[in-house]
Amino acid sequence: MRWGPGYLTILFVWLVFGYSLQYAQADEARLTLMDGLIATAAYKAGNPELPAVLILHGFLQTRDSPTVHQLSESLSDIGYTVLSPNLSLGISKRNKSLACEAIHLHSMEGDLKEIDTWVNWLVSKGHNQIVLIGHNYGSLMLIAYLSSHPNPAVRKLIAVSLVDAQVDMDGQQWQKTETDLQHKLNDKDASLVQYPLSFCKKYPTSAQNYMSYASWQRTRVLKVLSHLKVPVTIIMGDADTRLGASWASALKKANPSLVVIKGADHFMSGEYEFDLLDAVLAALRLPQAKQGLSD
Repeated sequence: MRWGPGYLTILFVWLVFGYSLQYAQADEARLTLMDGLIATAAYKAGNPELPAVLILHGFLQTRDSPTVHQLSESLSDIGYTVLSPNLSLGISKRNKSLACEAIHLHSMEGDLKEIDTWVNWLVSKGHNQIVLIGHNYGSLMLIAYLSSHPNPAVRKLIAVSLVDAQVDMDGQQWQKTETDLQHKLNDKDASLVQYPLSFCKKYPTSAQNYMSYASWQRTRVLKVLSHLKVPVTIIMGDADTRLGASWASALKKANPSLVVIKGADHFMSGEYEFDLLDAVLAALRLPQAKQGLSD
């Protein structure tokens, strides 16, 4: 283990906040959604003078995915209130990752409604300063959320390992696929389609649900990102090559607040979890927040 700046940050903040076991006790929060499904989240109450943090997992994953889980635990240990939901993805009390070959009945629109419900839940608990943190597709979903459902309590987005919709097709293949999907949408055809999405080679769902995710490709993400009213910090690893070498420079142009962690991969794993925590803590210092920690 590397005893670098991240470890020193944790030690220093513990001393300042007076770390208490009450900040490490997690409760499972539950919400009954409009469609009757029950969604769950881990909730850890922390220092009320700090902004509350909502952390969202990646594509088809849960809050127990390593990057999200480690970041949630670290921020909670330091004293932040942390809410880490499992998006239901059409399954009540979902607590396991979904397989690519499962029939997917969920959509981006449904995910955004759930995110909004959880943000409102935090507001109902008295949190009027909320920071959203996403990893992988979680970052993409939070950008989509902020483009359509901006809650005034949300003060910032921290997007870790941000991706676009990652449709594994060349331009000509995608153009043909998009035409086929549009025909199905026009005909209100709800039959299943199976096209690549993210790490899934085949993703069985309806044309409407597929397009709700697949439409968030690079051009759209960059355009929306450059127009968000909420400040965004993007954190990427320079060993993360999922979207090619040009992705980081394109993100920098759309959003100058880009932090690149040298040597880190897509999951910020191993020793780089400390560098990720350092970057997140720096981004969490809101200008108008009562930090309890001098800038």
